[in-house]
Amino acid sequence: MSRRRRGFTFIELLVVVIVLSILSTLALLKWIDLKHRALSASATADLQAVRLAAYSVWYEHGAWPAEVGAGTIPVGLGPYLPTGFTFSRPDYTLDWDNFVPANGGSSGAMQLGVVVSSTNVRLMQALQNNLGNKAPFLVVGGSLTFVIVGPDGRI
Repeated sequence: MSRRRRGFTFIELLVVVIVLSILSTLALLKWIDLKHRALSASATADLQAVRLAAYSVWYEHGAWPAEVGAGTIPVGLGPYLPTGFTFSRPDYTLDWDNFVPANGGSSGAMQLGVVVSSTNVRLMQALQNNLGNKAPFLVVGGSLTFVIVGPDGRI
């Protein structure tokens, strides 16, 4: 008496579902990591665009743009930035910091910088891994500062 099987047993289906769930979890974690690395690369490109725009303003006008609030493009910097550039992104915000004293001279640790802040801890970790925590990048709390001009006028 031979009995023919016509399908899969419950155990075989359960094993396949478990293996697929493990593989999909690994793929999801990898996708999340890649997403944060891509956002980190985007923030790094934004920092470089702001740095080049700042130097262009300095060379043409002999002064740095004035301090403004977080998420706002400084007056005079906009024409030197790429079209559609914004300081307020969905995942992070840029903040222009100008610590140059009114009468000139140097200030404490930096004179000019751009601060990247985000509530996304994984993005900030990816930025720190990508850029490091050495000059011209400073990590303090949940923000990363890109120093454009230091107290000695260089960086």
